[in-house]
Amino acid sequence: MSTATITLRSTSGLTDAVRSEWTKLWTVRSSWLNIVSAAALTGLLGLQFGFNLAYDNTHLEAGETAVRQGVGEFGISVVVIVQVVVAAFALLPVTSEYATGSIRSTLQWTPVRRNVVLAKAIALAPVLFLYGLSMAGIASVAGGLAAGEWADWSGGALVADLVSVGFYLTLAGLFAAGLAWVIRSTAGTLTAAFLFLLVVPMMLSQSTLRPLVWTAALLPGGAGQNYLTGATDPLSPTWSAIVLLAWAAVSLILGTRTLTHRDT
Repeated sequence: MSTATITLRSTSGLTDAVRSEWTKLWTVRSSWLNIVSAAALTGLLGLQFGFNLAYDNTHLEAGETAVRQGVGEFGISVVVIVQVVVAAFALLPVTSEYATGSIRSTLQWTPVRRNVVLAKAIALAPVLFLYGLSMAGIASVAGGLAAGEWADWSGGALVADLVSVGFYLTLAGLFAAGLAWVIRSTAGTLTAAFLFLLVVPMMLSQSTLRPLVWTAALLPGGAGQNYLTGATDPLSPTWSAIVLLAWAAVSLILGTRTLTHRDT
């Protein structure tokens, strides 16, 4: 007489954990609401920037010259504003589990805690890249159509701008996800991301004091803006990209250490 054996396998492995996080990401309503809201906001802002360019070029003062603008630049301008919405998309998979208490189930099924952080990051990274491409594409098309004859539709420049936005929003989102493991609350993490990605870098970069300008460039938001616009002062785009990578890595490492040593 043979005995049947049933083996229950937990999702403790990284591969299984990634599959689980991918499923959870797309089965919650907040993910879809976030994307739809961002798309609507992006389209409206793109139209606004495009109409502004057309208006400025048709209402020139004496001595001013009309300028054409690459459509990808509309995407970059809009993303500087919409990036906070994308950051919210990245942090919700973490903070929502703390809010509902489902983090306990997640840690039970994936007891190696560093795998939980890594799995969420792996599931988020390609989505954030495509998210950035999509939002920049919507803004670029909307802005280009609104600008009319003043829009430059050069394909090479547009592709480069879209890829740059995707790269930046991937790292900005992973930075926000790392913060979420440390702060745990949605409001607190979103506030911190808003300050690091937009408010503080924007304020400091306007200063006439070089130390403050350097500080802005070394923050994730300031490095991102320098990278997207191709600015070389005070950091080159290459160094700005390195700063972004460092912030994302440090944030996730800090989040991993926090989760590992904290009783949840």
